Amino acid sequence: MSGIAEIGIVGAGNIGTAMAALLSRSGARVSLAARGPRGAEVAARGVALDERGTLIEARVATAETLPHPVDALFLCVKSQSLAAAVSANRHAITPDTLVIPMVNGMPFWFFAGPDGIGQVPHLDPQGVLASSLSPGQVLGAVLLMTVRMDAAGVAISSNTPTLSLGPVAGGADPARIAALIALLEAGGVRSDLCPDIRQKVLVKLLANLATNPLTALTGATLAETGRDKRLRGIALGLAGAFRSWAAARGHDLPGDDWLVDLLLDAGEFPTSMLQDARAGRALELDAICRAPLELARRDGRDMPLLARLLAEIGAAERLPLPATARDAALNRLRERAPAPGG
Repeated sequence: MSGIAEIGIVGAGNIGTAMAALLSRSGARVSLAARGPRGAEVAARGVALDERGTLIEARVATAETLPHPVDALFLCVKSQSLAAAVSANRHAITPDTLVIPMVNGMPFWFFAGPDGIGQVPHLDPQGVLASSLSPGQVLGAVLLMTVRMDAAGVAISSNTPTLSLGPVAGGADPARIAALIALLEAGGVRSDLCPDIRQKVLVKLLANLATNPLTALTGATLAETGRDKRLRGIALGLAGAFRSWAAARGHDLPGDDWLVDLLLDAGEFPTSMLQDARAGRALELDAICRAPLELARRDGRDMPLLARLLAEIGAAERLPLPATARDAALNRLRERAPAPGG
């Protein structure tokens, strides 16, 4: 389809597994790069996605790195692993390859323009991504999909995957993007071309910043965060400071009612950062918390509640906190949370 025949996916975690299973139905040839025990498991058994009770199973070509160039590359790894993923799979990326980083938080390409990828504090500190990718081949992506993985390695999702794509700078071929969207739709991913992908990124980041670090600290689900007065107040305080910074940059983000409804509608779902905390994996604090905090400070603003939350996470012996330590931490954070609407 207009030159999009080979699709590569790097990473076989929650999102990579789900995307591999869905795109296996698209008609494109799908290759998956996965390492370690998970890579061996996928190579032996394939990928599986339980999408609202419907099991999608697929065998896809799997190796530690992608064996050949691809037309579109989905990077389904944590933001702190992007540079390593691109370096390891550099031979799969040609000047015509569309590169789609499927990450949470502030993206490394946020300040991209015709002359380069740009620089975001705490992200791509060695310049690997900026030197390896041209702005015209990168597509910003905002995925709305709640995914977790069970003990058997099956990805489980309770909602229809929705993916917004948008060029981060000029130079992308509209026909190739349209072909990619058609493949995604054929695989069951509701997709669209977004005229302002940065606005979409900031809307999602508003929710991520307000919930991910707080749930990693406390062990609360999204619905619990929306119901509990202390948790809700802290989440709204985090969101308010971020919203204020975004507004100063010309972005109008949804209000508190939208966020509370989002939390309650999500149900008892653990955020990706809470899932990582429970598993003892590194948290995406740079992209979701530290980069926005540093950008706000550079703009003469601050997010003191977020800074305090990061300090609580850094001081924790283990995450999520046990009940007694959780209550003490919440009380300290609540003392610093602004009043609702303030």
